[in-house]
Amino acid sequence: MDNNGINAYLNQMFLINKRMDAILNIGLGEKSTLFKYTNIEFMTLQIRKIIEHIAMANLIVNKDLYSRYNEKFASNWNARCIFRGIEKINPRFYPEPVKTNNNTIPKQWIKVDNYLTKDEAIDVYDKCGALMHVSNPYRAQIDINYYDSHIHIWYNKILNLLNQHIIQLVDEEKLLCIVMRGDEKGMPHGYEFIKVDG
Repeated sequence: MDNNGINAYLNQMFLINKRMDAILNIGLGEKSTLFKYTNIEFMTLQIRKIIEHIAMANLIVNKDLYSRYNEKFASNWNARCIFRGIEKINPRFYPEPVKTNNNTIPKQWIKVDNYLTKDEAIDVYDKCGALMHVSNPYRAQIDINYYDSHIHIWYNKILNLLNQHIIQLVDEEKLLCIVMRGDEKGMPHGYEFIKVDG
């Protein structure tokens, strides 16, 4: 992947960082829309858009191959459709969360638990989408308390997924490691690795 591709991926991660900060700002009560329902709607919109950023970021790193199979890739926006399309050509496209073990030489990546899986991401994406429209008053109403109790769970799982993660490029010999707040300014950084035997 060239620097333009890495920078485009990192830009998606930067936007995710900003949306995560916005959720914290409202979720911790520092700021408010002045109405519990609109606070929850604001936060679920950010979570839905974060999942779309994850999809777009993976579209970027798989762009060349994906574009050969889907001429409409540039107009795709739905996370479910993007995940489904990329998975057909790169089954290992989804971020793999890791942390660095500094006690080994050379340093090693350790897998992380309790993160937002690919299946959960689509489920959460759909659930958050249910709040994007006003409920029909003659049908079952949305349980806003469900969202209120799950937003922090989804937030933490997204944080665990993306804090430091690996992306498997279409070329199976290459990996992209991303650190979401990689410098003193909190900007994402990316490093490309080539697999070696042994």
